[in-house]
Amino acid sequence: MNIDVVDEWFCMGEIGIVGGSGFVGSALARRLSKSFKVKVLDRKPIPKPKEELEFQRCDIRKYGDVERGLRDVEVVVHAAIVQIPLINEEKRLGYEVNVLGTQNVCEVVDRNPLIKGMILTGSWHVIGERELRGVIDEEFGFRPDKVEDRARLYALCKIAQESIVRVFDEVSEKVYGVIRIGTALGSEMPEKTAASIFISNGLEGKPLTPFRHSMYRPMLYVDVGDVCKAFEVYVRKILNGEINNDGLSNVVNLYWPKPITILELAGMVRDSVTKYSEGRIKPEVEVVDRGKPILFTPKDKNLIKVDISRVKTFLGLEGLTNPRETVKKLVSERLR
Repeated sequence: MNIDVVDEWFCMGEIGIVGGSGFVGSALARRLSKSFKVKVLDRKPIPKPKEELEFQRCDIRKYGDVERGLRDVEVVVHAAIVQIPLINEEKRLGYEVNVLGTQNVCEVVDRNPLIKGMILTGSWHVIGERELRGVIDEEFGFRPDKVEDRARLYALCKIAQESIVRVFDEVSEKVYGVIRIGTALGSEMPEKTAASIFISNGLEGKPLTPFRHSMYRPMLYVDVGDVCKAFEVYVRKILNGEINNDGLSNVVNLYWPKPITILELAGMVRDSVTKYSEGRIKPEVEVVDRGKPILFTPKDKNLIKVDISRVKTFLGLEGLTNPRETVKKLVSERLR
């Protein structure tokens, strides 16, 4: 890519990232700032801020805050979300931010003549977790009642967000897209995710403790670097007027196509810690029985086929990063 092309993109307009101080949002902000002018909107500043990133305090629940924050942008990335476990502790907050906040963002995009479109950071959790069968593609459907109790409200909110965005895509002349991402892996991922807990405990020599009732749950992961690449391509497409408003084609599933169980993830972390510590640290995998009914079997992950062909045909991304390689990289970096 030559520098002239980069400069041309940079001058095309400003990108507004709502919820840009979280794990995925901040990664997107840093990546997009290499080619575009980026404004981060959030209630708290972005961690490890870069000089080229503009920050504006914004409460997504307040329409006026959103309208002022997005006044001068051309494309909006919506990454704001109250997720697990906070969403179960403050359910009203989860509703106001995840649902009403998304409505505010969509309304502002529709009413502002400068804005050409927006992209929602969606989630693979909309398809559910249990009893997955067949080909998982963009048309697989919403299954909020096929998740563990702790994930139900989160899944409902992600479905509500996507539904609002797709309704606006139907009724507005603007582009409203969705990139459904897998569980993102990266160096700044939240501390309470399974991958982060396993890596932290493993590096301290503590046991890695998947729960017996969910250890065979098929998970769909994605490297946060691939998320950044995908959003960058999508942003360019909106700015260049390359997207038509034709419904589901604006939705893209972005995750490594081979499911990985929680137990396999623990094994990957164990092996990486042992390897990169040169045998100095050898954590054990110890399955914990919490007395809950077993929800998954070892065969479940073989009952689904993940179709991510739209990643290639629509976004032009030839290959995604294997989560095994991401885990190795994260462990190696932490040890260094």
